[in-house]
Amino acid sequence: MTAVTRLAGGSIATPEGTLDQVDVLVAEGRIIDLVAPDARVDIADGVIDVTDRIVAPGLIDMQINGGWGGDFTGNPCSISEVAARLPSTGVTAFMPTIVTSSPAQRQAAFEALADLETGPDAASALGLHFEGPIISPNRPGAHNPKYIGVPSPAEIDTWTRRRGVAIITLAPEVSGATELISRLADQGIVVSAGHTECSAVEFATARAAGVSMVTHLFNAMAPFSHREPGPIGATLADESVFVSIICDGIHIDPVAVRMAYRALGPARTILVSDAVAALGLTDGTVLLGDLNVTVSERGVRTSDDVLAGSNLALDQAIRNLVRFTGCSPAQAIRAATTNPAQVLGLTDRGRVQVGCVADLVVFDRNLELELTIIGGHTTWKS
Repeated sequence: MTAVTRLAGGSIATPEGTLDQVDVLVAEGRIIDLVAPDARVDIADGVIDVTDRIVAPGLIDMQINGGWGGDFTGNPCSISEVAARLPSTGVTAFMPTIVTSSPAQRQAAFEALADLETGPDAASALGLHFEGPIISPNRPGAHNPKYIGVPSPAEIDTWTRRRGVAIITLAPEVSGATELISRLADQGIVVSAGHTECSAVEFATARAAGVSMVTHLFNAMAPFSHREPGPIGATLADESVFVSIICDGIHIDPVAVRMAYRALGPARTILVSDAVAALGLTDGTVLLGDLNVTVSERGVRTSDDVLAGSNLALDQAIRNLVRFTGCSPAQAIRAATTNPAQVLGLTDRGRVQVGCVADLVVFDRNLELELTIIGGHTTWKS
């Protein structure tokens, strides 16, 4: 008989922003039923007591560059090690992010993804996120300027969903971007606008071509002006584009986070860590691609004092969003679960629903992480 586990006594976080008191039944790596707390279920073999806790979908990080000393761009073989550690932050699925770099480094990332072997307790790598190199040379952030540009047509031909490309961040104003956006979006790749100086008109053209997301709003893009709204104004005025935010209180002032959240609402906000190799480490120096970056209380920065990703854990980003905006816990959880799944076209992740993958996290009422479950099995416990 199939073994069934019951998460009993808690409340599930719903995309509608509510906490619904139901028990979750899990078997063979899937959610098989949601039942009332007092419902008798004879087939339950084990019970996990989550009384007065919040049961949420596993977190999905759409932009993470590394962690625990491993940098995906410089050493893509570190993806497996980071995958094993991410459940301690509530992340059960992620997109290894490769920053602007050489064609050889992107090829190495493809090879590492194809050869990736992770244990059953590790987070799932759902595909690569190429952040660059097709970005504005005027908005490089911490990306190495010498690699910025449009790759050869032969290389771009290899950027397919089947091969493992999930997301591409590019600047819509780059020559030829409109045609490339259409081509990539038609293949099921999420195209995100970022590291850009595009005008509102160029943004609208990119949206029509297939851009469905904006990468780390406010950061590495032209500032807003009431006469030249640029990418920030165009994003906040848009009705449906998804928008990622690095909610660490360093990349964006909490007041700006609150402003953006009021414009975007719970249905379009996506929390990303943009974590680099510094995630999980104390102060010191690590690599981002081929650049040395230093970790301190002021964040992760290059020698020129440019922000270079973060050491933010995604569960902390959820707590920060509640603190900065006053949104409900369930709404904040949605920004790291349901919304990423929706933009990626995943129908069996990001929700606590029958038929979904049993990747779950358990928070206390202060949104402190207590338990991470992957495929129905406890993989991390506080």
